[in-house]
Amino acid sequence: MHTPDAAEATSLAAEVAALLPQRHNSGWTVSPASVAACPAARLSDGPRHFLLATDSGRTTLLTETPHTAEVSLTVAGSAPAAVASAALRSLLSRIDSAVDAPPSKQPSRLAYLAEVDTRLRELGTLAQQFDRADNTTGLAWQCHNATVSFTLHGACATGAVSFAGGLEALERFLAPFLPPHPGPGRVRAAVQRGCGGVARRVVAAYPHAVECDADGFVRFSDADGGPLQGWVMPRDVNGPVGPRTPVTAGIIGVGVDLVLSALPTIT
Repeated sequence: MHTPDAAEATSLAAEVAALLPQRHNSGWTVSPASVAACPAARLSDGPRHFLLATDSGRTTLLTETPHTAEVSLTVAGSAPAAVASAALRSLLSRIDSAVDAPPSKQPSRLAYLAEVDTRLRELGTLAQQFDRADNTTGLAWQCHNATVSFTLHGACATGAVSFAGGLEALERFLAPFLPPHPGPGRVRAAVQRGCGGVARRVVAAYPHAVECDADGFVRFSDADGGPLQGWVMPRDVNGPVGPRTPVTAGIIGVGVDLVLSALPTIT
């Protein structure tokens, strides 16, 4: 059996770091580390730190930021995209919840949204900022024939992403928020009888990550125990299905890093 060494862990960490968005005016740095005698690397971007360890064909991510609850995620294999996806969906938002806890709540929420708005402008997309009476602020923008929004409530480090548009655009929209497909033949899709064509099509596209009920309601949650949860609902469960079939979707527990990483796909 091949035993990974420190150089391999550091190399994998560098590939993962390249897939994470740069925030806090600094890129991710990688340095050697050790976790329970296993080869590991430390990833840091200023205020945030986490460890990446490799052992027995698995990759483990562990929080190392002070005042952060201990979180450990295990990813099968060592594909950089799969490891980065787990960090974006499940790890970094929990680190943010501990690092960013200012006395004044509003500036933190606006600072998060400013990061997203800046990236949207870099991608050539203009967003409209809006406020709600329940201490929620958000950004809304167009993505092809769909409307997408990202909202933050109070001092939460995670927010909600919503989608309203056509089915074909939805299938592209969901990809950044779900783990990568494990490969052909690895997953068998199962759908409820009478769930409708939209649910069948979404489950067929992401059989490893979503499920549906007999009412055509599609749901998913983070497989790594993070706060992310989502749903998809067609306007007409039993209506005809095509690329522009109207659907709505919502995802909660979404961290700013995940949104920034997803923007090239959802704009």
